Amino acid sequence: MMLIDRTMQLLNRTLDLRQARQRVIASNIANEETPGYRATELNFQDSLQSAQQGRGPVTLAVTQGHHIGPRGNPMQQVTGQLGSVPAGDIPLDANSVNIELEMAKMSENAMLYNTAASIMAIRFRQLMGAIREGR
Repeated sequence: MMLIDRTMQLLNRTLDLRQARQRVIASNIANEETPGYRATELNFQDSLQSAQQGRGPVTLAVTQGHHIGPRGNPMQQVTGQLGSVPAGDIPLDANSVNIELEMAKMSENAMLYNTAASIMAIRFRQLMGAIREGR
C-alpha cells in the first residue's frame, strides 16, 4: 500500500495550481486601474484531469523498449496555461479587468482550494488513525 496515493498526489497538485491561480486573479484585481492592462487567466483543469486519467502532458513514441521516457509523477508535470481573458467592451483606458468577474473567480477559487485542503486533511487523519490502530 502506498502512503501517498494518486488521490493525495492529485490534491497536492490541485492546491499548488489553485494557489497560482489565486495569485493571477489577485494581480488582475490589483491592476484594475492600470491603463492598458489586460486581464489574464490560469487554466489547468484539462491538463490536470488528463494526468489523473494517466495521460501525461506529452506522449512520446519509442522504437526500442530501452529508450528513456519521461520520469516522475505525471501529476507534478501538470502546469497551467496563462492566457488572456476575453474582453467584450474595452473602456477608453484599454483595461480589460472586470472587477465583479474577478471577485467571483477569486471566491470560487478560494472555495475550491479550501475543499481540496479539507479533503487532504481528512485523508491524513485517516492515515494517522490507521497508524495508531497498528500499535
